[in-house]
Formats: sequence, C-alpha cells, structure tokens
Amino acid sequence: MGKLRILLKAFGVSINIKGPYSMIVSLVGFGAALLPVFLANRLRDLTDSLQMLMGSKGDVSPALFVFFTVVGLYMAQVLITNIQQYTNGMDEIKIQRFIKRTIMRHKCEVRYSYIENHDDFQKRLAFIEEYAGHHMAKCIGNMITILQLAVAFAAASLSLWQINPFIVLILFVTSIPAALLSYFQQDETFRYRAKWMDEGALAIHYFHMIGGGGNSLNGLQEIRHFALFDYLKARWRTIADEYIGKKNRIMAKHVKFNTAADFLRSVVYLAVLLLAAYEIYRNPAIGLGAFTLVFALSGQLQAVTGDFLVGIMVLAQNIPYMKEFFYLDELEREHPSTSEGKAAKGTISFDNVTFAYPNTDREVLKNVTVHIKEGEKIAVVGENGSGKSTFISLVCGMFDPRAGQIKVGGINVSDAPAAAREAISVVFQDFAHYEASLRDNITVSDKNRNANEAEIMELLRKINVHDVVEEQKDGLNELVGSFSDKANNLSGGQWQKISIARAAYRQDAKIMILDEPTSALDPVAEAQLYRNFASLTGDKTTILISHRLGITAVVDRILVFDDGRIVEDGSHKQLMAKNGLYADMYRAQAQWYA
Repeated sequence: MGKLRILLKAFGVSINIKGPYSMIVSLVGFGAALLPVFLANRLRDLTDSLQMLMGSKGDVSPALFVFFTVVGLYMAQVLITNIQQYTNGMDEIKIQRFIKRTIMRHKCEVRYSYIENHDDFQKRLAFIEEYAGHHMAKCIGNMITILQLAVAFAAASLSLWQINPFIVLILFVTSIPAALLSYFQQDETFRYRAKWMDEGALAIHYFHMIGGGGNSLNGLQEIRHFALFDYLKARWRTIADEYIGKKNRIMAKHVKFNTAADFLRSVVYLAVLLLAAYEIYRNPAIGLGAFTLVFALSGQLQAVTGDFLVGIMVLAQNIPYMKEFFYLDELEREHPSTSEGKAAKGTISFDNVTFAYPNTDREVLKNVTVHIKEGEKIAVVGENGSGKSTFISLVCGMFDPRAGQIKVGGINVSDAPAAAREAISVVFQDFAHYEASLRDNITVSDKNRNANEAEIMELLRKINVHDVVEEQKDGLNELVGSFSDKANNLSGGQWQKISIARAAYRQDAKIMILDEPTSALDPVAEAQLYRNFASLTGDKTTILISHRLGITAVVDRILVFDDGRIVEDGSHKQLMAKNGLYADMYRAQAQWYA
C-alpha cells in the first residue's frame, strides 16, 4: 500500500468518524485559523490610534472601537479554541473505539491460520494494540488540524511579508530543524519499538509473575514455597535495566537535540523583533503599530510553522504505524458461504486430507480418509501430537486442508465454514470463560433459542450439570468470573461442566464434538458424564476425543491416530482382537477401569 493511499485512507476514516457537530466545528476552525492575523492587525491599528492620541485631546472613539474589536476577536478565539478542544476530545474517544472495534472484528473474522501466527500475525497484532493503534488515532485526529495550520501559516506569512520578507524566511528556516528532529526521532522510536518489543514483553512477564494482579497470581504458591522472589526479581531487574537503559539513552539524545532546536528558535525570535524595529526606524511611515503586529504575529507564525512542519513530519513518520494498522484490512477472511441453508445431515467425510500448520512444512495429517455416518458415536484416540485436535479443527472449518476435501452434511467446509459450523456444537479443549451470568455462559451458544429458566434447568439435570447452578445464591443469574462483584470465579471442573452445558444447549446442531471434555473433572464427575452420555448427545453424530480410554465404552466406533494417520478403525472389541496400538494403550490404562 503506497504512502499516499495510506494517508487518503486515514483521512477518509477521520471524516467518517466525525459527527455532524464535529464537522461543523472543523469547518469553523478553518475560519478561526485567520483570527490571529485579524487580531494582530487590529492590535496594530490600536497602537497607531493610541500613538496619534498622545499629547492631544482628540476623539478617542476610533481607538475604543478598535479596542473592543480586539477584545471581541480575542474572546472569539478563546471560545472557538475551547470548543475545538472539546470536539477533538470527543473525536479521540470515537477514534479509539473505532480502532478497538476494528482490532476485535478483524481478529474474529480473519482466516484462523492467522491466529496460529501465519505471517507473524500475533506479534504484529500485539504491536498494533500496543503502539500502532495509538499512533493511528493520533494521526487521524491531527489530519484536519494540519490543514487548518496550513491556512494559519499562509495568512500570517502574508501579513509579515508586507513588513519584511526576511522575517518570514527566518522564522520558517529556523523551524525546520525541530521538524526534522521530530521526523528522525519518530523513525528511530518506531524501529526500536519493533526491535525491543520482545524484551519489553519479557520484562513485563517477570514483573507480573511476582508483582501483578489478576491472573498473574497463578503460581504464587509455588513462588513462595520455593522462595523464588530473589531469583525472579534478579531476572526482572537484569532484563528491565537493559531495556530501560536503551530507552533512556535514546531519550537523552532526543532531549539534547530538542533543547538546541528550541534555543535556536528563541534567539531568532529576538532577532526578528530587532529587524522589525529597524524597519520602523528606516521607514517611520509604517507606524509603531508595525512593531506590535510583528511582536504578536511572529510568535504565532513561529508556533504555527513549527506545529505545521512537525505535524507533517510526524504524519509522514507515522505512516509505518498506519500501514501496520491497515494491514488488518488486507488479511484474507473466511470464505463467505456459497451454499444456502444448513447442513441437511450430520455426516462427516474426509477424502485424502493432508494438512500442515502455517509457517511449517511438517504434515500433521497425512492422506486421511474417513467417513462418519449420521448418528454415529465416534471416539478419537491417540498419543499427544498424533493429530486428534487438528482433526477437530478441520471439521470445524478453522483451517483449510493442504490437499483433499472435507464435508459436513454434504457442505464443503472450505467453501462455507459458517454453514458447516451451524450444524456442529463443540466443547473445545481450550474452552472460554465468559465474565457474565451463568445463564449467559450457557445460552450464548444458540442466540436463536429463547429457553426459559425451567427449560434450562431441565437440560442441566438431564446431563447432570445442575449442581453448578444450584450451588450459587442467584442460580442462573449469578455473575461468575474473576471480575464479578463477588469475585465468584468457578473451579476448573465447574467451568468445564458449564462448557458442556453450553454445547448441549445448541438445539439444532446435528453434530456434537467433545474435545477432552473430562480433562478438568474428577473421576466421579467423569463417570457421571459417561453415564449421561446418551442424554447429552441424543441422536446427534458425536465425536469424543480423550486420553482416557474409558470413553470407548460409550461409543460405536474408535479411530486411532498415530503420526497424522488413522492407523486403526473399529469397535473396542475389534481393536482389542487386533492387538495393535489401541490394545496396547487400553491395557496400559486398564487398572483405571477395573
């Protein structure tokens, strides 16, 4: 994306975000950019009028009129400035909301391969959240301001040019160093922020291990037990000192150069006043008011020139930040659904499917072919890394296979992942905790279903999850999570039960997938889940994934994965008779099911 295109896109965002009131204020701001010139010229007139009245008893009315004009212009300038500050503040809030919404929307819409860090997505997204979003907001808010500064610069330059062109040239030229410094400093900061981001993140990580709040308290018992404070503090101190030292050296260099640039502008301001005095001495006809005009307007021009040039430089230097932000718009989205309606059946088919995760050539699934009939209860077993969870991710349309085809209910998952997901209810191994009521945690899976409390509780009793709700004072209305008023966070097992209830609540699903659904459950709760398996899954096609082979007692068929392939396929009795990998795994766990 070219720089001009990036700037035009950012300007378009700025215009779209502003409301009618803010746009009116912005347009008025272009007129207000001329007020300093009007004010300086009226001050010039006032000075000349007062000079004429010295030593005489002439009519003071003209001088009073000019005086009140000056007061009116000054009050108008103050009023417009305050209104602009208010609208700029409101616009900044809108821009921040826009940026947050954009980040959230893109993270939920991009192809899931990016979530697995394709194209270094996670690091780039962290950079956008930490830095690029802020700079993007700053630039969008300043774009119209820069145009207003251009109007103010032109008007002030024209007035001072009439006194002496060298005044304008001197003020302009001596403002350039500050603008160049701003540009190069922004460039240096951008490069080092990207370079040092990992170091800063590591320092923050160590701090939160021992000093942060919230979820960082996890592991604190171990830290206390093994007396690791001194060790962790030393690790944090080493990394933080190096990181902060680098930042301080850069900052110190910037302060030195900026101080020199500011000193130059201050000295030049005095030189400009001497030049104005010389012009009045050389040509008294221009009047003493010319000095007042130069005094009032040269400082204004110096500030406007500096702000204008710095604004342009900062805008130019922030293009890399804006490019990183707009990078999100260029990411590939999930394919829109090309089929109408929902999956007609609960069937699943893999035809010669091969898959490798982004940024790697290692094939996690290799030429997998399997067909699951409607209503079948399937167990997927295998060692860690054998491809079980990848198999589920592909069924749910999170990734596209490198080769082969996947269909759910006759729908090609790659062509219409959303349509395929409508047919599936799933308990993921890494399930979510929603900071909300228990009711919302359960019903969020099916936004089209509007079950009353009695229906929800009947469902929970049917699958033996009702105890989690009944233990809470406010039942389904109980707010749970780390941020709830009562800090009423559930245990791992309770959260897992709620995730199972969430999957069961999805009414029209034809397929149910349970990925390690008992990993956080105690043995009693696990046994209850298996006893209630038929109530939980009903006539839905079901896929169960677990390291615990007790699941094989409640399924029709077992798929055994090994090194990305289905090496065995059959019932428990058939696979035990085969005496292969499954038989070895089952015998290793047999004492658990005696």
